[in-house]
This record gives sequence, structure tokens and C-alpha cells, in this order.
Amino acid sequence: MKITVINGTERKGCTHAMKEIFLSAMGEGNSVREYWLPRDCPAFCTGCKACYFNNIEVCPHSQYTVPVWNDILAADLLVFTSPVYVFHVTAQMKALLDHYGTKWMAHSPEREMFGKQAVIITNAIGQGMGKTAADIKDSLDFWGVAHTHIIKLALFQAEWEKVDVRRKNNFQKNCMRISEKIQSRKKVKPRLKIKGLFYMMKTVQKMIDRAERRAGREPTTDWQHWKKNGWMDGKKPWSGEIYE
Repeated sequence: MKITVINGTERKGCTHAMKEIFLSAMGEGNSVREYWLPRDCPAFCTGCKACYFNNIEVCPHSQYTVPVWNDILAADLLVFTSPVYVFHVTAQMKALLDHYGTKWMAHSPEREMFGKQAVIITNAIGQGMGKTAADIKDSLDFWGVAHTHIIKLALFQAEWEKVDVRRKNNFQKNCMRISEKIQSRKKVKPRLKIKGLFYMMKTVQKMIDRAERRAGREPTTDWQHWKKNGWMDGKKPWSGEIYE
């Protein structure tokens, strides 16, 4: 299995330890590609919208964003990690996700995303894990990721060595349970929510295109992407067929 890991911090503390336990639970023989933030994407999205009107290759930070996205597309499993920073993800994780707004279903989603699984790993000394996981899951859902699992742990400590052994054991058992579920899926297809979002966004694309045509303007880049993939003609991104 190809696994792409996006680490929301370069610190090798509690979040890193949790991620290593999960990867160990996934077993041997996997191909793992890791990125560390902010090292592998130190730039903030400037809102230039170049990617919306063209593609991410014209992003002013494409030397960072394109390699990461290519490995996301190539992976079978995505792993995103972030500790809780003031009830949300790290700024560097948010900065990376901002660069891929054009890949949301409302714009130009990628067919490959609808056959992927993902895991979000987060922790806090106390609270805030739900919001932190949601920060990442919003992007995963709107990219079209078929199934997303959330693994969170309230540490009640700032150092992994001081975390209660029972908490660590329970976390490890949770990792094993989720890894088994991930590997048991022989064919990955999106859950109902993802399919619902796709059909909703398809309707939005039709509405936007009608408005553009009435105004005498050319079809949008998003519409052309959907049309090229056959999605405006009844094709589905999870059908297993490729449309060029």
C-alpha cells in the first residue's frame, strides 16, 4: 500500500510518536512518503487564484505544492497529523490545505481522490481535538476522499514519556482496529456523504454554466474540467473508468 503522510509540525513529540504507532499497526511492506511542515511547504497561499483559473502548476509556490499533491494523488492511504494549536490545526497545515482549494468538489476535483482512504491523527493535553480534526476533514471530504478515520487522544501530559500507559495501550488498540478496517477494504468506494456532495456540486456547476452562457461568457475552467471527465454526461468519478 502506498501511504503519503503530511506531518503538521516538524517536532518529533507526542504527535510523531502516535503517527509511528499507527504506521507500525499498518504492518510491513508499505511504501511511505512523508512531508514535514513547514519545511516542505513554507509559503502561505496569497489568494492569487491562478490555480482556479488554470491549474496548481501555475501556483507561485508550485515547487512545494505540486510535489506534495502528486504524492497525495499517487497514494492509497493519506495520513494527516496535527497537534491541537488553540483548538485548531497548526498554521502550517492550514497553509498547505489552503493551496488546494481548487481541488475541492466545488471546483476541479481529481478522480483519483474518490478511491482513497485517509487517517487524521491529533492530540491535545485536554480539549480541541474535534475542531482540529474537522479542519483537515473538511478538505478531505470536499476532495472526495472515500473514507476518513479520526484517531485522537487526550494526553493530559505535554511529553509522550509521561502519558499514562493505559492511554497508550488503548491508542495502540485503536490503531490496530482502524488499520484492519482500512486493509480489509478490497475495493474502495465513497461513502454516501461524498456521493451526495458530488451530486450537489454537479448541480451547482450546471447553474453556474447557465448563468455564464446567459451573460455571453465562455465556460469556466471548473466546468471544462467536469465536462472533460465526463461527469456532466452521467459518468461518476468512482466508476473505475478514466476519461480524458
